[in-house]
Amino acid sequence: MEALREPNPQEKGKKFEMFFESVMAREKEFEIIYKHSRSKQGEVDYIYRHNITYDPFWKLSHYICIECKNWKEKITSVEMDHFVSLLKAKSILTCMGIFITTSSYEKSALESIKSAKNEHLLIIPLERRHLKGLIEEGFKEIVRKEGEKIVFRM
Repeated sequence: MEALREPNPQEKGKKFEMFFESVMAREKEFEIIYKHSRSKQGEVDYIYRHNITYDPFWKLSHYICIECKNWKEKITSVEMDHFVSLLKAKSILTCMGIFITTSSYEKSALESIKSAKNEHLLIIPLERRHLKGLIEEGFKEIVRKEGEKIVFRM
C-alpha cells in the first residue's frame, strides 16, 4: 500500500520495486541475475533464472525478464511493444517476459501480447488485481496460473 500511495514518481517506482523484491525473496527457486539490465533497446528491471524441472510450465524458459510499473494510467501497446523489443534483444536465451503493473492494461497492450505469442514470446501481464495473490500464493504460482491462461486461452 505504501508504494501505491507514494506521491513522488521516482520514490513510487522504487517502493514498488522493493515490494517486488520482498515477494521474490520468499521464492527460493529463483535467483536474480541482473537488476536494471541495460542494453541499446532500453532497460529491463529484473532478470531472474530458475532451475525448476518438476513443473512443465517452468520448463518453457529458465530465464525471466520482469518489468515493474507503478502507474495509475493503463499500460498501452507503446509500453508493451517496447517490452517486447527488449525481450527480442535477449531472445538468444529464450526469456519469458512478465510485466507487472499497479494499474491494468488497455486492449492494445493485450493485442501486443498476442502478437508476441505468435512470435513464440511468452509475456504474462500481471496487474493490480494480482498483487494480493503475489503476496498470498507467491510469484511462482500466480505466474504459472496466468501464464497458462495466456498459452491456452489467448
